[in-house]
Amino acid sequence: MSWHLQIGVDRDLLKKVDPKLNERQTFILSSLTIMLLIVSLICFFSSILYTLIVFHNWWIAIGVGFFLALVVFNLYRLFVMTALDVSGSSLEEFYVDHEKHYAEHHEIGSDMTNVSDEKIQEIVAISKEKLREKSQMDIGRKQLKFSDVLTMTLRIVILSIIAIVFATGIELFIFKNQINDVLEQLKNQYISHGETWMVENILTPGPNDQFYIFNANSLLLAIDILERGLGYWKVVMDIIFLIIFLIPLALVFKSKEIKQSEYMRELALSEITITFYHYLHTQKLCQKIIQEVKNKEIKFTKTKKLKASI
Repeated sequence: MSWHLQIGVDRDLLKKVDPKLNERQTFILSSLTIMLLIVSLICFFSSILYTLIVFHNWWIAIGVGFFLALVVFNLYRLFVMTALDVSGSSLEEFYVDHEKHYAEHHEIGSDMTNVSDEKIQEIVAISKEKLREKSQMDIGRKQLKFSDVLTMTLRIVILSIIAIVFATGIELFIFKNQINDVLEQLKNQYISHGETWMVENILTPGPNDQFYIFNANSLLLAIDILERGLGYWKVVMDIIFLIIFLIPLALVFKSKEIKQSEYMRELALSEITITFYHYLHTQKLCQKIIQEVKNKEIKFTKTKKLKASI
């Protein structure tokens, strides 16, 4: 299965990569996709556990789990694809400022009204090949901007929150037997002290319901028991899951085989080429409209003078 296609990798652009590098690029991007799927599976399993405690229904739990896993996968895919750029390469200046590329291959303001679509395509194709020939994917370390730091911080914060929330669900499952033992002890203590409200409403399933994972109706109670039982080990386990969730993002930003890959160069060239093509078409259309307006003004002026002379 072409796993890399699941995160939005363009198959046609990947085919333009040197055949010697294509297989390696496919493997790296597919591995990245599998990492995102693993993160999504963790969220899926954790969501099922949370929902079972609240609703006591497998179908609702699976539906909620699938939905949340899909949300996390697409959110992470967004973070990954928006992080893929050509920063730190000779293409960056053209990628950030497309007009610089336009100016090198087209005289700004020149007459485009009689230029055919075939000629426009030829201009765009030649400019793309020239840019490809002089492009270098590694020209040194890029100086960080405030916007770069801000977007990176937002990505890390959002993923950290997601990681901690869903890590707790996995930890609950790992220690479910110990938590159920504590819940049983609590139930016996409440019964012995005559406190029936907790027993009837929290520690006993409702009519036509049954407990599946934990012998309690309260998710917060289960989490509280988990945190008190694990203590500082809860923090250690959260950090482990946090690392698992952040590894794909770290690879995207730190791996030269991703950030400075042949695929990234082809992607940047493709985007620059598309904008250049539409820029030339827009110029041609605008100039035609301006010419038509001028012609109509001339005709209107002549007609007005003719009527005035009559």
